[in-house]
Amino acid sequence: MDASSKIDLSHLSEDIVELWNEWQIRSFMLLSFCLQIFLAIFGEQRKRISGHKLGYLLWLAYLSADWVATFSLGILARSEANSTNPNLIPVFWAAILLDHLGGPQAVTSYSMDQVKELLTSRLLELVARVGVACYVLYRLWSWNAITAVAFPIFISGIIKNGERIWVLRRSQEYNNLSQQPSAKLPCIHIEDTSFYLTSSSDVRYLHEAHLLFRTFKLLFQNVDLSTFDQKITYYLVSEKSAEEAFELIEVELGFKYDRLYSKVATISWPRIIIRFITFLSSISALVSFSIMTKSKSVYSENDMIISYVLLCGVVCLESYSIMMHLLSDWTMIWLGSGEKAFDILRPTKCFSPLLSFRRKLKRWSGSMGQHNLLSAQTKKPVNKLLKQYFPGNWNIHSWVDVDKDLKELIFVQVVDKRSRYDPDSSDFTVLKNLLEERGHEALRSKDCLDKFGWSVYDAEFTHSLLTWHVATHVCFNDDSRKNCFANHQNCAMSTSLSNYVLYLLVDCPAMLAIELSKKRYIATSIHLRRLLSRNTRTVIMEITTLNKLDALPVHEAEVKAFFDELLLDPPAMLNEIKRTDEGEMSALLDGCVLAMSLQSLESLDGWPNEKKWEMISEVWVEMLMYAASHCGWKEHADALARGGELLTHVCLLMAHLGLSKQCPPALSDHLDARVKRLDDILENVVSECKV
Repeated sequence: MDASSKIDLSHLSEDIVELWNEWQIRSFMLLSFCLQIFLAIFGEQRKRISGHKLGYLLWLAYLSADWVATFSLGILARSEANSTNPNLIPVFWAAILLDHLGGPQAVTSYSMDQVKELLTSRLLELVARVGVACYVLYRLWSWNAITAVAFPIFISGIIKNGERIWVLRRSQEYNNLSQQPSAKLPCIHIEDTSFYLTSSSDVRYLHEAHLLFRTFKLLFQNVDLSTFDQKITYYLVSEKSAEEAFELIEVELGFKYDRLYSKVATISWPRIIIRFITFLSSISALVSFSIMTKSKSVYSENDMIISYVLLCGVVCLESYSIMMHLLSDWTMIWLGSGEKAFDILRPTKCFSPLLSFRRKLKRWSGSMGQHNLLSAQTKKPVNKLLKQYFPGNWNIHSWVDVDKDLKELIFVQVVDKRSRYDPDSSDFTVLKNLLEERGHEALRSKDCLDKFGWSVYDAEFTHSLLTWHVATHVCFNDDSRKNCFANHQNCAMSTSLSNYVLYLLVDCPAMLAIELSKKRYIATSIHLRRLLSRNTRTVIMEITTLNKLDALPVHEAEVKAFFDELLLDPPAMLNEIKRTDEGEMSALLDGCVLAMSLQSLESLDGWPNEKKWEMISEVWVEMLMYAASHCGWKEHADALARGGELLTHVCLLMAHLGLSKQCPPALSDHLDARVKRLDDILENVVSECKV
């Protein structure tokens, strides 16, 4: 390389450094603005969208937004103020960054685990960032009228940061899941039901959902509900159809999501005043900047354009935030809470259409993740780096919608379970026994408890779940092969519920609250993979980890051939499965035995195919109810941030109908018995003293 080439490269590098120094802060300001737009628009959408793709983008944007704004403040703190410099940095950019650090309305925390940690750090960060912003204002201050634009934005930024801390503190209070005593006083009062007399159906359903949300707040804090609250919630839900009951729960969970993850909350005059101040601050800053720069400006043309973009962005984001708050369920409740307010709005003919529009909106993902143990053997393994650094739903094979038929099936069985329990006369033991059912009643109602009871009575829940999962899909494959009723409604719901519960086991094991859950799944997968590869790979018998097995491809034809052979020659294949079973952890043998027994109901007992699938679907709903009642509230709350889970909706449906350990029966009989025991003891003590 000659000397001239070296000189050219040297000049090129100097030009690049000069360009970077000139556009460093400007590019970061625009990046911070773009991140705020992304979080504002898509932050609320995560409660309606399932899957990990949007979640990862939001996670990266959420972490990057604060880092970019803080880094930009650091760059501004090193800037020099010089009124003769045509590239003078606008002083109010520091105030805009402080406004960005307040965060959008839609996202205050990414998950429940961050709430406690964020509250403490946010308090320290607020003090530090306000201090840095003040330092930047001091460093870059000049006695120019344009610098006054910083004051309204600075005030708005402090308000937004304070609001974010207040929301985190509120979320931490709701996140306190320590065991609490029973609620002595009801959270619902008679006057709260007055909306039934004057409200329309659209207003009434919002109020009903809000009443249920009051009891949900107590349930979430592990507080037992009072008898009066139990009766009100039972009345509100039991009188509804399946679709209406699930709709109430969707609205109720929407309230919970807003409380935990966003700044949207109950409408009050202080919050209206705060929104009014922040909106006026952004408007006044934009107008002031426009007026002051018309005659003379000390800023370059690029900085003028960027400043207008940032100031217009602040106004647009604030306007969007206000619009989303006005269209929220909280505002609809506030407007329809009083008779006077409703009478004022009724002539405008806009309130009812707005309520109808809100009622039709999608409030959660409305879908179930699907994971099939049999088809999982043919899936391409996920890269280890992706699993390590981007943990998520990598094992989901597909998503299916939660349709009306499935809601009806679940609702009917929950109501049927509730009909076998009377809180006024039944003992708490009756309630506990009902919640422990995971297929017992479905088998008993079909007179099959003696024949199949071993699959639900004598097995751990995970083992029972895997057993029925294998059996369900073997039956499905056999019926599909015979072309007999495989597309029946109960058949489709059984397979989707089977895949959904297994998805919970594999991807959301915390929601099942079961120890060793993944070990049984891994043991069953290894057992099946060995059988599928027994004729072609002898080395596979020495492999004991699922990761190593994932590296060995299995074709769909091998899976199909294995189960076709099982259906054609059950004794030989069952013996082969038993021979390769090395312990009690695998549920493959039990699943295949159960499948053969279920298929024999048609040939030996004369069952129609539809009756068999009706029983299988009822067993899966019972397992779903068992899992829902044993899942912790924290896990349910975490699920809200990733689109929601059907399990959460089932859990709340059961709780509102009284099927929860936090809905104990009336205590009068227990108190009378306690008083009687005390009287007997005192009487015995007095008698002994006299002797």
